[in-house]
Amino acid sequence: MKRYLKNFEDCMEKEIPYCVGDCPFDMDILNFIEKTRRGAFKAAFKVYRNATGFPRIANALCDEPCKKACPRKDCGGAIELSLLEKAAIEFAKDTSATDYNIPMKKERVAIVGAGLAGMAALLRLSTKKYTLEVFEKSGRIGGHLHNTMDPKIFMKDFNEQLAHQDYDIHFNTEIQDLSDLKDGNFDAVFIATGKNGPDFGLLNARSASGDPFCMEQGGTGYFAGGELIGDSPLHALSGGLAMGTVIDNYLKTGSLYYPRESKRTRMCQGLVQIEGTSEAVAAADGHYTKEEAMEEAARCVECQCRACKDHCDLLEFSSKGPVRVKDEIIATTLEGKSELKATPARRLMSMCNQCGICKEICPEDIDLDGLFLAGRQKMHNQGKMPWPYHDFWLRDMAQADSEESSLVRPPKGSSKCGYALFPGCQLGASEPELIVKIYDSLLNQHPDTAMFLRCCGVPQLWAGDRAKFDLGLEEIRDQWRSLGEPTMIMGCMTCLKHFKEYLPEIPVISLFEILQEWEISGGCCEQTFCVFDPCSARGEADVRQSVRDLAQDIGVTLEPLPDNNQYYTCCGYGGHGAIANPEYADFVAKKRIAESKTPYITYCINCRDIFLKQGKPAHHILELLFGEGDGQQHLPTVTERQENRRVLKKTLLEFFWEEEMEIKQTEYPITVEMSEEVKAKLDQERILEEQVLHTIDFCQRHNRTIFNEETGTLSGYCVIGYMTYWVEYKVLNEADGRFELVNAYAHRTKIELEAVWNGIKQDTDLQ
Repeated sequence: MKRYLKNFEDCMEKEIPYCVGDCPFDMDILNFIEKTRRGAFKAAFKVYRNATGFPRIANALCDEPCKKACPRKDCGGAIELSLLEKAAIEFAKDTSATDYNIPMKKERVAIVGAGLAGMAALLRLSTKKYTLEVFEKSGRIGGHLHNTMDPKIFMKDFNEQLAHQDYDIHFNTEIQDLSDLKDGNFDAVFIATGKNGPDFGLLNARSASGDPFCMEQGGTGYFAGGELIGDSPLHALSGGLAMGTVIDNYLKTGSLYYPRESKRTRMCQGLVQIEGTSEAVAAADGHYTKEEAMEEAARCVECQCRACKDHCDLLEFSSKGPVRVKDEIIATTLEGKSELKATPARRLMSMCNQCGICKEICPEDIDLDGLFLAGRQKMHNQGKMPWPYHDFWLRDMAQADSEESSLVRPPKGSSKCGYALFPGCQLGASEPELIVKIYDSLLNQHPDTAMFLRCCGVPQLWAGDRAKFDLGLEEIRDQWRSLGEPTMIMGCMTCLKHFKEYLPEIPVISLFEILQEWEISGGCCEQTFCVFDPCSARGEADVRQSVRDLAQDIGVTLEPLPDNNQYYTCCGYGGHGAIANPEYADFVAKKRIAESKTPYITYCINCRDIFLKQGKPAHHILELLFGEGDGQQHLPTVTERQENRRVLKKTLLEFFWEEEMEIKQTEYPITVEMSEEVKAKLDQERILEEQVLHTIDFCQRHNRTIFNEETGTLSGYCVIGYMTYWVEYKVLNEADGRFELVNAYAHRTKIELEAVWNGIKQDTDLQ
């Protein structure tokens, strides 16, 4: 997991926005905007006051550097932050400073100069309760502010914000040499004598060290700031506040570090995208009403890096940021018994679709998908992976790879093959007839094309069982070598992606590129569609173009699907998260459907099936090419899907190898009827009809049932593997073994059989 965690050091989720990067006060502008937008002007004022120290002075001096950085400047005009700050001052009912009962500190600080920088440092240090003395050569505070601003403005600020602070000011006291301060036994001295004022040799003495504003001599720290060091009045204010913090830090730690520049954002230009134009709210006579201020604040796009949040369905659904997700995964996968520690990402890890969008759009290449997958593998290795989230998919994979469904064989009369068709296990489960037609067409073009019918093994990977996944890869390698190392024709984009990543020695090409290259196409479809690109096609530009060319060749008119066609978003199937959180899978599918009212063409059978289940008109490109898309589409149930695989293998053997195959299935002495509604529920719950037969037969053979006199139904259960299956059924004809299933469900706990049932001692070692 370490390699996925490294890039989180550069995550920009909490990076300051552009405006804060240009603000000399480093104000939390997003916090200020949020409070202003909802009309909390007193709270907004406190944010502004805490950053600027003297809010009226700051507002009057500010030349609005934030406007130059605001992305809104070219889309209706930059946010009028200065007017919003003025509104916060005007509409806050109480602008007085808060009085904190803090004991005085023993350290003594001298401030030379009661101009803007000196008063700002005084404010910061006085709130820390240092013993302070100010030496001002004139008879008033404010320095050059008297030449540029109405004294009523800055004196109100000075009086309000310093009202509860203790300090001494010595007016008409000019410090001509630092030795004049010796009698005060000061621990720190701040020199803020203004433009062209004396620096007492401080700047020249430290210029060689690279830090001309701070030095220590004789156990006393000396600091310079304000217009003395070239600051503008606005930066003299922000610098004085900053120097107050620097002096506080020096007195606590001995450090002389002074961060001369304000914080700079690492957010690159263009990272925040703005749609539409929103004109700045005009202010009559330079003042906003409360409603106007709230409206203007609402224009802010809250510039922060939202690349993953804006595109990752899981982050949107869970309302979590990448750093929090990372922390939860670390906490969940820590060594130790899960009963004794928090496992906040236990379900979340199994919800990730593994679509890859997070790394694709992250400016720092943070790979959340990789971290989720590594987390699954660590949980599996610790024996803590919740088995119910992946059990069905693993059992389905086992059926696809079983003797009854898999088929790896060269064409009749050949031993070494140039190509092999790898359609994927889900295409055969949904549309077995298509595979027969495709293989027949491929053989006509290239007679030495083998059939490679099995699962690529990705369910094991997604379940976190890397060891079994690797064993499956080795089996695929051996089978590929036995066919003469052919080029694999991939009918599933997920299989193609994982072959390229985990089996790079095997040459692969997509089925759709082959169809276009060999001009194997048919059908005619003069309709309008959008092509929905599966997330696994993100790096496959040639495949994406081939699908579009094939569609247009048969008369299809194509419309763009902007979001999907740019970012290649997941339909909700990837990662097998539908059992871990069905609501999330439904959320993702509905988002994809909402992108267009036009029917979709897919080239992933899982995408097509997801959309059809949601009621969205969708066709797989192969349906249109091979004339299977004109009739009524039927989505097979989970039971029918497994039967389709068996029938597909049987059909392939009979048609291409002239061999008979007997489909062996477990025989039960009963028959069970069920309505379409019940079949739909079984499919929704992923319960096979064979499991229902097994459970009813078990209950009947061992008389382990409960009779409901009101409904006339019997109920019972049976443990199969890790799951417990419950059935409610009616007896139609016990002699003939005919029953009707009324209801069924399964849960993820294993029940020990009761030793006594209906008052009769029972055998608990039953099958």
